[in-house]
Amino acid sequence: MTRRHLALPFLFALTTLPSACTFGGGLTDTDDGETAGDEVDEGESTADTTTTGTGTTGGTESVSIYDIRQGNVPLQSNVSVMNVVVTSPMVIEDDDDDGVPDSATVYVQEIDGGEYSGISLYLWNEPAAALTLQPGDRVDLVGEYDEFFDASQIIIKNAGDVTVTGDEALPAPSVVSAADIASDNAGAEPWEGVRVAVNDATIANTNDGFGQWVLDGGALVGYLFTELPTAQAGGTYDSVTGILYYTFEEYKLGPTGEADFGAYTPPMSSSTTIPDIQQGNVAEDSIVEVSGVIATSSFTWSNDDSAAFFVQDPAGGQYSGIQVFVGNTAGLDIQPGDILDITGATYEEFFDMSQLVVADASGITETGSGPAPAPELIANPADIATNGAMAEAYESVLVSVENVTVTDVNPDAPDEFGEFAVDGGLRVDDVFFAIDDWMKPAMGAGFASITGPLVYAFSNFKLEPRDPSDLVAN
Repeated sequence: MTRRHLALPFLFALTTLPSACTFGGGLTDTDDGETAGDEVDEGESTADTTTTGTGTTGGTESVSIYDIRQGNVPLQSNVSVMNVVVTSPMVIEDDDDDGVPDSATVYVQEIDGGEYSGISLYLWNEPAAALTLQPGDRVDLVGEYDEFFDASQIIIKNAGDVTVTGDEALPAPSVVSAADIASDNAGAEPWEGVRVAVNDATIANTNDGFGQWVLDGGALVGYLFTELPTAQAGGTYDSVTGILYYTFEEYKLGPTGEADFGAYTPPMSSSTTIPDIQQGNVAEDSIVEVSGVIATSSFTWSNDDSAAFFVQDPAGGQYSGIQVFVGNTAGLDIQPGDILDITGATYEEFFDMSQLVVADASGITETGSGPAPAPELIANPADIATNGAMAEAYESVLVSVENVTVTDVNPDAPDEFGEFAVDGGLRVDDVFFAIDDWMKPAMGAGFASITGPLVYAFSNFKLEPRDPSDLVAN
């Protein structure tokens, strides 16, 4: 049986996101399947091409990164660059997952910094495996300058072509505005490859569709070198520092580690109620707090640290319930009847199901406990089934149907997702159960009652029993 969960948001797990910045032959672009690392067109050259002891061709020209980046060096020139500093970790590509690098990318910069001072090095497999470059390494290098989908790079073909000559303090980041390095700003070109910082960086969106942040001003913050910390739209960092890189026709700011993020100020949240949210009185992506709500469930089944639970306004009734998604449940033990204050939550409509998203336990405070709310009794199951007249109003509310019979043991046939249907076409699902703990009933089986929150997932409303006691057989 295939396990199909509630549609829950991802929190930037690198293994689950579509890659917005893949490396392999330099920055891989969708316009062309070829990469510089797979097959580099070295072109024609009138320079002396005698092979040196390291394997690098002769006829190299001693230049600075400034020379290269300002267009003073022809494409596919063999260049020698001296006394520059590594500014990023190495990004390793292991295409066949055999533990042996196929290529790597790392950034270097002139010590004096400023515009046109940075560039990427694209390392072929031998130097990628042999070199262990770190931020702060001072290096001399020999390689071939090229442009890969408009991103400048020096191709390093042999490990001996990079020599670490000492240690160097990282160049101070050049302070720019988010608008200066906006993803579509052609004027950001001088800062490509350079270590820059955006002060008072306010997040407009924590996910551009590829897990990258969008800052006010239009700058993208990518996760090329390090995972992005948990943050919220409207939150502000005193500063965000990183390397500006160019890929997929966009500029992106790439922090290289935790130290590149300044102090974080979460967004101000506004007090509201669940009925206000569910009846459309609160804008999507608002930062909200709800107080004195009552948990109607514990956490949904999950095989990682994220999970969801359900809360309800004490008054109950229509529009009184909502799902709460928690990115990291460590330290939380939610039980039905817990009285909770939820702060700093982002209100989202995730595939048309309302939910509050909180990062971790810091956004949830238990202020008391008592009996779990009584379920709302629904006389006609069809009213809360898919397309039912009352289904939307009872989304995420604890409800119960009585004296029902199984009418379909697999409404998703020929696929199997663990669901069954009862009178009125109401689906019953297993989101609170591990697969081995969920036993589907036989066709025609009768239940005195089935209780659980009503959810909307995969285009259907479904009743979600919380444990076996919510399924009372006749």
